[in-house]
Amino acid sequence: MDKVRLAFSDQLWNFDPHNNLWLTLWRKFAEVEWVQDMHQADVLIYSDWGRKHWDFKGLKIYHSGENMLPDFGQCDLAFTSMELTDEPRNIRLPIYFFYLAEAEKLIKSADFDARAVLAAKTKFCNFLVSNGRSPMRNQAFKQLNRRQRVDSGGKHFNNLGYRVEDKFEFVRQYKFTLAFENSSTPGYTTEKLLEPMLAGSLPIYWGNPDVARDFNPDSFIVAERFASIEALVDHVLAVDADDELYLRYTSQPWLPGNQLTPYFSHERIGAALQQFWNQRPQPGIRHYSVRRLRQHVHASRLAMSWQSFKCRLESAAWTLTRQGRR
Repeated sequence: MDKVRLAFSDQLWNFDPHNNLWLTLWRKFAEVEWVQDMHQADVLIYSDWGRKHWDFKGLKIYHSGENMLPDFGQCDLAFTSMELTDEPRNIRLPIYFFYLAEAEKLIKSADFDARAVLAAKTKFCNFLVSNGRSPMRNQAFKQLNRRQRVDSGGKHFNNLGYRVEDKFEFVRQYKFTLAFENSSTPGYTTEKLLEPMLAGSLPIYWGNPDVARDFNPDSFIVAERFASIEALVDHVLAVDADDELYLRYTSQPWLPGNQLTPYFSHERIGAALQQFWNQRPQPGIRHYSVRRLRQHVHASRLAMSWQSFKCRLESAAWTLTRQGRR
């Protein structure tokens, strides 16, 4: 087997460089050595959480679970949520890929009993969010919560008085989960949709307009199908009041054809890595600039900063109002 020295930089705080899926995939076709000093590596795998990778001169692979486009002035291969048909150096890799061990539970058995699942539900709707910088998500929560209480157990808009620790056990009690992405871009589907499915809670989803490529859109409530948030809220309350309408959703398979799509495949990602290593392209000419998360979603950096500021004010006002009621 070929030998390759891998290094990692600018990963999330909980990333384990000794034990991760990237090492597992590389070891299927190469003898891998992880090196702590990235300057000794043949390939550096980096993400969005820093700029240490700017100092690396060799082959670079970028991966992101955020709503980010690749920048091939900074890397030679990219794994992102986006499907860029005119860019072969980008491989679509939705973040739910890393939930593969759990994802097979999404395949519904022939004896799946939707009525029994509904009968076990004891609460209406939940909302678990830490990032408050999503106007659409904020609006959906506030309008639905105004009509019927939504239990919010995350950092943002918390109305329980505590932070939920066991997300799965919490969500499984609820008929509905507000499962809005932080932003909307074709291809950007995250665990926010998959997690309530695994817990047997009906997602109310907004985000990826191409979500039907990943999941069966008849098995959850798709916000984009409604003309307004008000119309969406009206529909959710109608579904809550009508068991047959609720069961019309939950009796559907979560997955297209009740099968995992190719986007869950380890083999597909492993093949892309192997092809990259076999070809060993020359590292590209680097052009570095500071990138902000989801920057391509906004018209300008000023618009992005203004939206972020307004959302922070909204979150602060909610917190002050809640404290004032105690």
